[in-house]
Amino acid sequence: MNSPATASALTESAPVVSLRTPGSRVLLLAVSLLVLAGSVLAGSPGARAETPPPGLGGFSPGFLITDTRMFDSTSMDRAEVDRFLDTQGKNCADGTDGAACLKNLTANTPQRAATAYCAAIPAVSNATAGRIITDVARACEVNPQVILVMLQKEQGLITTRNATPTQLEKALGFRCPDFQACDPAFGGIVHQIYHGISRLQEYGDPARGYRYQAGKTYDIQYSPYEFCGYGEVKIFNRATAALYNYTPFTPTQATLDAGAGPVSDDVCATYGNRNFFRTFSMWFGSPTGTPGNRYPLAAPWGKNPAAPFTDVRYGELIFFTEIAWMKGTGLSNGWADGTYRPFAPMKRDAMAAFLYRAAGEPEFTAPAKSPFKDVSTSMVFYKEIAWAEHVGITDGWSDGTYRPFEPIKRDAMAAFMYRYAGEPAFTSPKRSPFVDVDSSVIFRKEIAWAESEGITTGWADGTYRPYQPILRDAMAAFIYRMTLD
Repeated sequence: MNSPATASALTESAPVVSLRTPGSRVLLLAVSLLVLAGSVLAGSPGARAETPPPGLGGFSPGFLITDTRMFDSTSMDRAEVDRFLDTQGKNCADGTDGAACLKNLTANTPQRAATAYCAAIPAVSNATAGRIITDVARACEVNPQVILVMLQKEQGLITTRNATPTQLEKALGFRCPDFQACDPAFGGIVHQIYHGISRLQEYGDPARGYRYQAGKTYDIQYSPYEFCGYGEVKIFNRATAALYNYTPFTPTQATLDAGAGPVSDDVCATYGNRNFFRTFSMWFGSPTGTPGNRYPLAAPWGKNPAAPFTDVRYGELIFFTEIAWMKGTGLSNGWADGTYRPFAPMKRDAMAAFLYRAAGEPEFTAPAKSPFKDVSTSMVFYKEIAWAEHVGITDGWSDGTYRPFEPIKRDAMAAFMYRYAGEPAFTSPKRSPFVDVDSSVIFRKEIAWAESEGITTGWADGTYRPYQPILRDAMAAFIYRMTLD
């Protein structure tokens, strides 16, 4: 990471905690995706691992599987698939909610007419998962091993200990938007396998003109967030093009180095195509025929992410990722002139707005009479300030004011965060984590809590500087760390 542009950028570093809204409800944000990305935003993630993680030796981002292996529909028969599911799912128990492990699952499959990409399939009663998979594999001429790997990478269905209705409903993620129900016409494992695998054939067909095509070079995003940057990938063959059209992200170097696991605190890490290559290699041997110890293991060379605001440019701010994330999630839109003003003090009215948005903009009707005598009902952020008062995040001053246009100080910010998290049980340590936070600081407990949870690390000299205004760059870091695991 580049050095910060000013000393004010040195206020905080990287740990994170879960954000809980008042009442201790866990806030779910779309990226499951994902959290601190600064370490992987370096536009050129070309370092190679000293030892390839298991299953990832020989990984090449533009060559995920050969066409021969992708479309070998006879690699396993029905009995072999059922035995594989028994072995890999040996620890799985059917759910009390009626969701069956794949090794135990049976389902009626409908008759399907022939299409441009799949042959006709007859109706079958009480088909095992092995039958469902191999019938689709033969009809659509896709390797049943690929189907097994896709079921694992999308929902973990092959090795899960307890299948859930949601896993079965979204088995291949086809027409199932994040955090939403599947399109009813495509939900359920029978429809998911057929339509998802049929689409793999369609996605690879150059005549259909999907975004990624064999033989061409593309800037492929590392994650759904544009601010994470792009890796330059030359797609080698039709099968790899199909996989990128299905899962349109390429892994960062940190994602590859993590092997089977997630990258700690990284919103820019996506795992689909990494996990496809790794899982296939572990179960069935290299999908490309390369030896498992082949070097290098490297992510594609990348390009720097675009600036989310005119005054927030990559490489110039230590909190670029956090500010870009605020823009990407709609938590901050900046000013009308396209700026974010990272080194401006954070005002108390805007702070209430940030927290209200981070909470998911909960249903709330602002009262006709303001809870604070200096906050009129016509004020831009009146609703957000009234909400913050209503849920106990702020009670203002003893004189009945909120002082919306005053900068919020770092001690009060810790108090806001602590209350926002539901005032979790916490005992302050006997020794303060900061040299300038002693018993005279009214919010010392909240500051100690914020430090214990990794929301703040203070300055390198051991200070917290409780009475300094918090700047908008550091505010983005605080919100980011509280929101994302």
